Amino acid sequence: QMYLVAFNYITHSPELSLAMAGIFVILCQIKINVTNAYAGSIAWSNFFSRLTHSHPGRVVWLVFNVAIALLVMELGVYRALEETLGFYGIVAIAWVGALVADLVINKPLGLSPAHIEFKRAHLYDINPVGVGAMITASVVGITCHTGVLGDYAQALSHFIALAVALVTAPLIAWKTGGRFYTARPFVPLATDHQLVGCSICEHRFEPEDVTHCPAYDGAICSLCCSLDARCEDACKPGAGYQEQMQQFLGRFLPAPLLSALRSRLGHFLSLLVVINGFSALLL
Repeated sequence: QMYLVAFNYITHSPELSLAMAGIFVILCQIKINVTNAYAGSIAWSNFFSRLTHSHPGRVVWLVFNVAIALLVMELGVYRALEETLGFYGIVAIAWVGALVADLVINKPLGLSPAHIEFKRAHLYDINPVGVGAMITASVVGITCHTGVLGDYAQALSHFIALAVALVTAPLIAWKTGGRFYTARPFVPLATDHQLVGCSICEHRFEPEDVTHCPAYDGAICSLCCSLDARCEDACKPGAGYQEQMQQFLGRFLPAPLLSALRSRLGHFLSLLVVINGFSALLL
Protein backbone atom coordinates (compact mmCIF):
# COMPACT_ATOMS: atom_id res chain seq x y z
CA GLN A 1 0.00 0.00 0.00
CA MET A 2 2.85 2.37 0.80
CA TYR A 3 4.46 1.81 -2.60
CA LEU A 4 1.10 2.19 -4.32
CA VAL A 5 0.63 5.61 -2.75
CA ALA A 6 4.14 6.61 -3.78
CA PHE A 7 3.65 5.56 -7.41
CA ASN A 8 0.32 7.39 -7.55
CA TYR A 9 2.33 10.61 -7.39
CA ILE A 10 4.18 9.55 -10.55
CA THR A 11 1.21 8.52 -12.64
CA HIS A 12 -2.50 9.21 -12.39
CA SER A 13 -3.47 5.78 -13.69
CA PRO A 14 -4.43 3.39 -10.84
CA GLU A 15 -3.72 0.35 -13.01
CA LEU A 16 -0.25 1.57 -13.97
CA SER A 17 0.54 2.53 -10.38
CA LEU A 18 -0.50 -0.93 -9.18
CA ALA A 19 1.63 -2.60 -11.86
CA MET A 20 4.67 -0.46 -11.04
CA ALA A 21 4.27 -1.10 -7.31
CA GLY A 22 3.96 -4.85 -7.91
CA ILE A 23 7.05 -4.96 -10.13
CA PHE A 24 9.01 -2.91 -7.60
CA VAL A 25 8.07 -5.22 -4.73
CA ILE A 26 8.92 -8.33 -6.75
CA LEU A 27 12.32 -6.95 -7.76
CA CYS A 28 13.10 -5.98 -4.16
CA GLN A 29 12.13 -9.41 -2.88
CA ILE A 30 14.24 -11.13 -5.54
CA LYS A 31 17.22 -8.97 -4.63
CA ILE A 32 16.79 -9.64 -0.91
CA ASN A 33 16.36 -13.39 -1.34
CA VAL A 34 19.33 -13.70 -3.70
CA THR A 35 21.49 -11.79 -1.23
CA ASN A 36 20.30 -13.98 1.65
CA ALA A 37 20.93 -17.15 -0.33
CA TYR A 38 24.43 -15.98 -1.24
CA ALA A 39 25.31 -14.88 2.30
CA GLY A 40 23.81 -18.05 3.76
CA SER A 41 25.86 -20.27 1.46
CA ILE A 42 29.02 -18.48 2.61
CA ALA A 43 28.09 -19.01 6.25
CA TRP A 44 27.29 -22.71 5.78
CA SER A 45 30.47 -23.25 3.77
CA ASN A 46 32.70 -21.59 6.36
CA PHE A 47 30.99 -23.36 9.26
CA PHE A 48 31.17 -26.88 7.85
CA SER A 49 34.65 -26.46 6.39
CA ARG A 50 35.90 -25.68 9.88
CA LEU A 51 33.78 -28.38 11.52
CA THR A 52 34.17 -31.27 9.07
CA HIS A 53 37.31 -30.19 7.17
CA SER A 54 35.52 -30.81 3.87
CA HIS A 55 34.33 -28.46 1.15
CA PRO A 56 31.85 -29.96 -1.34
CA GLY A 57 31.38 -26.61 -3.06
CA ARG A 58 29.43 -23.42 -2.62
CA VAL A 59 26.62 -24.63 -4.90
CA VAL A 60 25.83 -27.44 -2.46
CA TRP A 61 25.43 -25.03 0.42
CA LEU A 62 23.44 -22.64 -1.76
CA VAL A 63 20.89 -25.36 -2.52
CA PHE A 64 20.93 -26.44 1.13
CA ASN A 65 20.26 -22.90 2.35
CA VAL A 66 17.44 -22.30 -0.14
CA ALA A 67 15.87 -25.67 0.72
CA ILE A 68 15.81 -24.80 4.43
CA ALA A 69 14.26 -21.40 3.67
CA LEU A 70 11.53 -23.02 1.56
CA LEU A 71 10.77 -25.60 4.24
CA VAL A 72 10.55 -22.95 6.94
CA MET A 73 8.21 -20.88 4.79
CA GLU A 74 5.97 -23.69 3.52
CA LEU A 75 5.65 -25.54 6.83
CA GLY A 76 4.69 -22.41 8.74
CA VAL A 77 7.56 -22.75 11.18
CA TYR A 78 7.81 -18.99 11.55
CA ARG A 79 4.54 -18.92 13.47
CA ALA A 80 5.91 -21.42 15.97
CA LEU A 81 9.23 -19.58 16.18
CA GLU A 82 7.79 -16.13 16.73
CA GLU A 83 8.94 -15.94 20.34
CA THR A 84 12.17 -17.77 19.64
CA LEU A 85 13.06 -15.29 16.90
CA GLY A 86 12.78 -12.52 19.48
CA PHE A 87 15.55 -14.17 21.50
CA TYR A 88 17.52 -14.79 18.33
CA GLY A 89 17.24 -11.09 17.48
CA ILE A 90 18.84 -10.23 20.81
CA VAL A 91 21.72 -12.63 20.15
CA ALA A 92 22.16 -11.18 16.66
CA ILE A 93 22.21 -7.62 18.00
CA ALA A 94 24.72 -8.63 20.67
CA TRP A 95 26.93 -10.12 17.96
CA VAL A 96 26.69 -7.03 15.77
CA GLY A 97 27.33 -4.81 18.78
CA ALA A 98 30.52 -6.71 19.59
CA LEU A 99 31.70 -6.30 15.99
CA VAL A 100 30.91 -2.59 15.93
CA ALA A 101 32.63 -2.05 19.27
CA ASP A 102 35.76 -3.79 18.03
CA LEU A 103 35.92 -1.77 14.81
CA VAL A 104 34.75 1.61 16.09
CA ILE A 105 36.06 1.66 19.67
CA ASN A 106 38.81 -0.92 20.19
CA LYS A 107 40.86 -0.23 17.08
CA PRO A 108 40.93 3.58 17.37
CA LEU A 109 41.89 3.25 21.05
CA GLY A 110 44.62 0.73 20.27
CA LEU A 111 42.95 -2.04 22.26
CA SER A 112 43.09 -4.35 19.24
CA PRO A 113 45.54 -4.64 16.33
CA ALA A 114 45.02 -2.22 13.48
CA HIS A 115 45.24 -5.07 10.98
CA ILE A 116 42.14 -7.27 10.64
CA GLU A 117 43.40 -10.85 10.60
CA PHE A 118 41.15 -13.47 9.02
CA LYS A 119 43.42 -16.45 8.38
CA ARG A 120 42.71 -19.45 10.60
CA ALA A 121 46.41 -20.14 11.05
CA HIS A 122 46.85 -16.83 12.88
CA LEU A 123 43.72 -16.77 15.03
CA TYR A 124 42.73 -18.15 18.39
CA ASP A 125 39.69 -20.38 18.17
CA ILE A 126 38.02 -18.24 20.83
CA ASN A 127 38.61 -14.53 21.25
CA PRO A 128 37.11 -13.58 24.64
CA VAL A 129 36.62 -10.00 23.46
CA GLY A 130 33.98 -10.85 20.90
CA VAL A 131 32.65 -14.05 22.41
CA GLY A 132 32.56 -12.68 25.94
CA ALA A 133 30.87 -9.44 24.90
CA MET A 134 28.29 -11.29 22.81
CA ILE A 135 27.46 -13.80 25.55
CA THR A 136 27.24 -11.11 28.23
CA ALA A 137 25.03 -8.88 26.10
CA SER A 138 22.85 -11.83 25.09
CA VAL A 139 22.31 -12.93 28.69
CA VAL A 140 21.45 -9.40 29.80
CA GLY A 141 19.19 -8.80 26.80
CA ILE A 142 17.34 -12.10 27.16
CA THR A 143 16.89 -11.48 30.88
CA CYS A 144 15.34 -8.11 30.11
CA HIS A 145 13.22 -9.63 27.35
CA THR A 146 11.63 -12.08 29.78
CA GLY A 147 10.26 -9.18 31.83
CA VAL A 148 12.19 -9.96 35.00
CA LEU A 149 13.57 -6.43 35.19
CA GLY A 150 10.31 -4.65 34.44
CA ASP A 151 8.26 -3.50 31.49
CA TYR A 152 10.64 -0.77 30.37
CA ALA A 153 13.59 -3.15 30.31
CA GLN A 154 11.50 -5.67 28.39
CA ALA A 155 10.52 -3.11 25.78
CA LEU A 156 14.11 -1.90 25.40
CA SER A 157 15.79 -5.31 25.69
CA HIS A 158 17.35 -5.15 22.22
CA PHE A 159 18.81 -1.70 22.82
CA ILE A 160 20.10 -2.78 26.22
CA ALA A 161 21.82 -5.77 24.63
CA LEU A 162 23.45 -3.48 22.07
CA ALA A 163 24.63 -1.07 24.76
CA VAL A 164 26.05 -3.88 26.89
CA ALA A 165 27.98 -5.26 23.91
CA LEU A 166 29.40 -1.83 23.09
CA VAL A 167 30.61 -1.39 26.66
CA THR A 168 31.74 -4.95 27.40
CA ALA A 169 33.93 -5.48 24.33
CA PRO A 170 36.35 -2.61 25.11
CA LEU A 171 36.49 -3.62 28.77
CA ILE A 172 37.43 -7.22 27.93
CA ALA A 173 39.95 -6.04 25.33
CA TRP A 174 41.54 -3.74 27.91
CA LYS A 175 41.57 -6.46 30.57
CA THR A 176 43.14 -9.08 28.28
CA GLY A 177 45.54 -6.64 26.68
CA GLY A 178 44.34 -7.66 23.22
CA ARG A 179 46.53 -10.76 23.23
CA PHE A 180 43.81 -13.06 21.90
CA TYR A 181 43.46 -11.33 18.54
CA THR A 182 46.41 -13.06 16.88
CA ALA A 183 47.98 -16.38 17.82
CA ARG A 184 51.22 -15.71 15.95
CA PRO A 185 52.65 -12.78 13.99
CA PHE A 186 52.07 -12.60 10.27
CA VAL A 187 55.12 -12.48 8.00
CA PRO A 188 54.32 -11.61 4.35
CA LEU A 189 55.54 -14.21 1.90
CA ALA A 190 55.75 -11.85 -1.08
CA THR A 191 55.02 -8.34 -2.22
CA ASP A 192 51.51 -7.19 -3.06
CA HIS A 193 52.09 -7.70 -6.77
CA GLN A 194 53.27 -11.32 -6.57
CA LEU A 195 51.20 -14.48 -6.39
CA VAL A 196 52.21 -17.24 -3.99
CA GLY A 197 51.66 -20.91 -4.75
CA CYS A 198 49.98 -23.16 -2.21
CA SER A 199 52.00 -26.27 -1.39
CA ILE A 200 48.80 -28.34 -1.04
CA CYS A 201 46.47 -27.46 -3.92
CA GLU A 202 49.27 -25.87 -6.02
CA HIS A 203 47.06 -22.93 -6.98
CA ARG A 204 48.43 -19.40 -6.78
CA PHE A 205 46.92 -16.77 -4.50
CA GLU A 206 47.52 -13.22 -3.36
CA PRO A 207 49.90 -12.93 -0.38
CA GLU A 208 47.10 -11.86 1.96
CA ASP A 209 45.41 -15.25 1.48
CA VAL A 210 48.52 -17.38 2.04
CA THR A 211 50.65 -18.08 5.09
CA HIS A 212 53.49 -20.37 6.10
CA CYS A 213 52.55 -23.81 7.43
CA PRO A 214 55.15 -25.47 9.69
CA ALA A 215 53.44 -28.86 9.35
CA TYR A 216 54.01 -28.95 5.58
CA ASP A 217 57.00 -26.60 5.66
CA GLY A 218 55.59 -24.45 2.90
CA ALA A 219 52.97 -21.91 1.95
CA ILE A 220 49.32 -22.82 2.40
CA CYS A 221 46.15 -21.03 1.31
CA SER A 222 43.24 -20.25 3.61
CA LEU A 223 40.96 -22.92 2.15
CA CYS A 224 43.51 -25.73 2.43
CA CYS A 225 44.32 -24.58 5.94
CA SER A 226 40.65 -24.80 6.92
CA LEU A 227 40.20 -28.22 5.33
CA ASP A 228 43.33 -29.82 6.75
CA ALA A 229 42.74 -32.03 9.79
CA ARG A 230 46.16 -33.64 10.18
CA CYS A 231 48.33 -30.74 11.30
CA GLU A 232 46.52 -30.39 14.66
CA ASP A 233 47.19 -26.64 14.62
CA ALA A 234 50.94 -27.06 14.81
CA CYS A 235 51.35 -23.43 13.76
CA LYS A 236 49.63 -22.06 16.87
CA PRO A 237 50.09 -24.28 19.94
CA GLY A 238 47.76 -23.44 22.79
CA ALA A 239 45.36 -21.48 20.58
CA GLY A 240 42.79 -24.25 20.05
CA TYR A 241 39.45 -24.08 21.77
CA GLN A 242 40.19 -27.18 23.85
CA GLU A 243 43.40 -25.71 25.23
CA GLN A 244 41.70 -22.38 25.84
CA MET A 245 38.79 -23.99 27.67
CA GLN A 246 41.15 -26.09 29.78
CA GLN A 247 43.13 -23.01 30.75
CA PHE A 248 39.95 -21.14 31.64
CA LEU A 249 38.34 -23.97 33.60
CA GLY A 250 41.65 -24.70 35.33
CA ARG A 251 41.21 -21.47 37.27
CA PHE A 252 38.00 -22.67 38.90
CA LEU A 253 37.93 -26.49 38.85
CA PRO A 254 40.12 -28.92 40.80
CA ALA A 255 42.66 -30.97 38.87
CA PRO A 256 40.82 -34.36 39.16
CA LEU A 257 37.59 -32.91 37.77
CA LEU A 258 39.46 -31.15 35.00
CA SER A 259 41.16 -34.42 34.04
CA ALA A 260 37.77 -36.14 33.89
CA LEU A 261 36.45 -33.44 31.56
CA ARG A 262 39.36 -34.05 29.20
CA SER A 263 38.21 -37.61 28.55
CA ARG A 264 35.95 -38.59 25.67
CA LEU A 265 33.03 -39.09 28.04
CA GLY A 266 33.71 -35.71 29.59
CA HIS A 267 33.66 -34.04 26.17
CA PHE A 268 30.37 -35.74 25.35
CA LEU A 269 28.71 -34.75 28.62
CA SER A 270 29.98 -31.19 28.34
CA LEU A 271 28.58 -30.79 24.83
CA LEU A 272 25.32 -32.41 25.92
CA VAL A 273 24.87 -29.96 28.79
CA VAL A 274 25.79 -26.92 26.68
CA ILE A 275 23.57 -27.81 23.71
CA ASN A 276 20.57 -28.83 25.81
CA GLY A 277 20.96 -25.82 28.05
CA PHE A 278 21.07 -23.47 25.08
CA SER A 279 18.05 -25.16 23.51
CA ALA A 280 16.15 -24.89 26.79
CA LEU A 281 16.85 -21.17 26.95
CA LEU A 282 15.53 -20.67 23.43
CA LEU A 283 12.39 -22.73 23.97
